Amino acid sequence: MGEPHVVSLRATRDTDLDILNLITRDAGIAAGPTSATLGSDPADRRTIRADGEIVGDVARWHEAGCAFVSYRVDGARRDDGIAGRALRLFVEVLDERPVRARVAAGDTGSIRVLERLGFEPDAAWPTAAIALGAPDDDVVYLLA
Repeated sequence: MGEPHVVSLRATRDTDLDILNLITRDAGIAAGPTSATLGSDPADRRTIRADGEIVGDVARWHEAGCAFVSYRVDGARRDDGIAGRALRLFVEVLDERPVRARVAAGDTGSIRVLERLGFEPDAAWPTAAIALGAPDDDVVYLLA
């Protein structure tokens, strides 16, 4: 499809949920780059729109006293640069640092998105993540 001209975020509305659930189911997405589900009462959730079309969402929540962010984008739009643009918009307005993101160790695309935004591996987190029941192959990235 090519990179969209406009990527925007808006507060997620109830009317967005059916489309977001379809995107998740059709793409086989668990919850973007994290193993946490976005439906687990996020502190802040925004719908991602590309050229006016709903293509995914971003969220922030707290886990073990730490702020986490996650995103998910329609698989058909995954190579359009939307994830990085949307996550950048989202973290730029967050009023807290540090924030973390959990990603599967083999998800090189999501790792690349996080690293381009300044996230770095959080060496202090593996023990805490496993204690919270996170999969052993998850890696936590930190934006200070």
